Amino acid sequence: MAKSNIWKNRRLRHIIILVAGSIVALWIMIVVLFYNFTVSQYETSTLMRLSGIANSLALQIDGDIHQQIFYAHKAKDEITNNNQDSLYRSLHELLKSNHEANMLKSPVYTITMDSSGMFYEFGITSDSVPYYRHPYNTYHATLKDHYISGGMIPAYKDEFGMWLSAFSPVKNSKNKTVAVVMVDEKLDIFQNSVRSELLKAFLLSLAIFLTLISILIWQMRKILSREQKDKNIIEEANSKITRMNKELSVANNKLSNLDQFRKEMISNISHDLRTPMAGIIGFLELIKNSQPSLNDEEKNKYIDIAYSETIRLNHLVSDLFEITKLESGQLKINKEPFNIYELVSDIIQKYQLRIRAKHVELNFEIEENQGLAYGDIKYIDRVFQNLLDNAVRYVDEGGYIKIWILDAGDKFKVKICNSGDLIPKEDLDIIFERYYTNEKSDNARSGLGLAIAKSICTLHGCTIKAEINNSVNSFWFTVPKAGL
Repeated sequence: MAKSNIWKNRRLRHIIILVAGSIVALWIMIVVLFYNFTVSQYETSTLMRLSGIANSLALQIDGDIHQQIFYAHKAKDEITNNNQDSLYRSLHELLKSNHEANMLKSPVYTITMDSSGMFYEFGITSDSVPYYRHPYNTYHATLKDHYISGGMIPAYKDEFGMWLSAFSPVKNSKNKTVAVVMVDEKLDIFQNSVRSELLKAFLLSLAIFLTLISILIWQMRKILSREQKDKNIIEEANSKITRMNKELSVANNKLSNLDQFRKEMISNISHDLRTPMAGIIGFLELIKNSQPSLNDEEKNKYIDIAYSETIRLNHLVSDLFEITKLESGQLKINKEPFNIYELVSDIIQKYQLRIRAKHVELNFEIEENQGLAYGDIKYIDRVFQNLLDNAVRYVDEGGYIKIWILDAGDKFKVKICNSGDLIPKEDLDIIFERYYTNEKSDNARSGLGLAIAKSICTLHGCTIKAEINNSVNSFWFTVPKAGL
């Protein structure tokens, strides 16, 4: 009869099934997250270990000897035995001893690049059988991009499975890169091992869970009565009604906020589009209606102004699309190590003409190179460009702009200061908001550049701030260091 009381009650039966299903789903999600976290941690630690081995080996290998071997033996498979050439044997023994000492499962080898930068060949290997000067056709793009400086290659797949790799340049006595030493580790072996262990743990946990559920149902059959069951149903219904009312209230508030945001968005966009559109239409009408009275110089002048307004309108529309994608989460951030010093230097070069046109003194200072930054380089590029563009726009004629890249422990701090009119103190906390504009400024702008920079930094987990230091405007943002 007790069994009938529970299982004949459709609502209670559904609740039990829903709870059990939710717990199983939650556990599956935890297992998946734990698997991804474990693989990610293993990938990071393995890449760092492989990078350390590669860097150490690169320092031990004599680049002149490596170069001498390749000059002496120019053909594929000209060396077929590790003892055939004394110089080859010495480097082979070095790689082999490091391979064994570090308990690597895959051979350690060197790779050379021809003068065109398009063809690669295997050189020395720790393997028992040489594959001297065999072509390396399935190389990863990172090898080509960082052949001179070395680097790490995150998980990638080829015909032999999933791999993690790191490589470091081998230099001769003239400090010229003659080869790279590459160290690999198979990722899919570890993945299969983790999957197997997690599957065992999941099945064991599922068995325990089902046992506990069975015991719980058995206990419920003993103690539940019709009255208690009805009371629970009523309380649950009341609770759901209360919760639904709260959710409805929250939904109404969100709808109201969304409607207000929509109105503000339309107003802001209309205002921003109206100015350049009015300029374009006005000058085109002037050209059209005054054709006989305008000379070529005047026509070209008005056409140039209309063209400039068109470019401005295009930039505004592009900014609107970008800020919308950033705030809606449609853009995917692909983080990787990159040289922030080179990035900043390249961007500064692009702004040299604008800086010289305003007779501005530019100072760029960096601390000792402390390694690579970690982030999506194209979006970090956009953050710095937006801040530098803001500085160039508002610096006073004949003033100065100062740029620093500072070491801040586990991250870099990029700072830009410019002379000129100061930002009002009350605006420092809202300067990164959408459509912020300085009402005292004569420079027309969309008010989206700093908002875009803030959104990108938020996606990266970085900090960005505006300050007034020593009576100058100062903007700075942080970028994490790679490998930390």
